[in-house]
Amino acid sequence: MANVVGQLETSQNPYGKLLEGGLVSFLNNLVALIITLAGIFTLINFIIAGYQYMSASGDPQRLAAAGNKILQSIIGLVVIAAAFIIAGLVGFVLYGDAASLLSPTLFKLK
Repeated sequence: MANVVGQLETSQNPYGKLLEGGLVSFLNNLVALIITLAGIFTLINFIIAGYQYMSASGDPQRLAAAGNKILQSIIGLVVIAAAFIIAGLVGFVLYGDAASLLSPTLFKLK
C-alpha cells in the first residue's frame, strides 16, 4: 500500500545551476517578459487612445489628450527599441558581437 501513486521523481530546475548560466537565463526570461508586457500595454494604450479620439466629438481638449496618449505610447516603443539598439552597438564595439550584451554568459569555474 505504500506505493499507491507510484515512484515520484523530483523535477529538475529549468534554469540549471547558477554557474552554468541559470541566473542569466532567468534574467533574460524576465527581461523578455517585461518587454512583452510593455508591448501589450502599448497596444492597449493605442486602442484606448483611438477610442478616446473617436468619442471626442470635436472637443479640442479631449482630442489633444488622445493625441498625447498616442504620442507617449510611440515614445515608449522608441525608448524600448533604442535600448536594444544601444545594447547591440555597445556589445559590438566592446566584444565584437552585437548579441553579447543581449544574451550574456557567466564565467565558468574549473
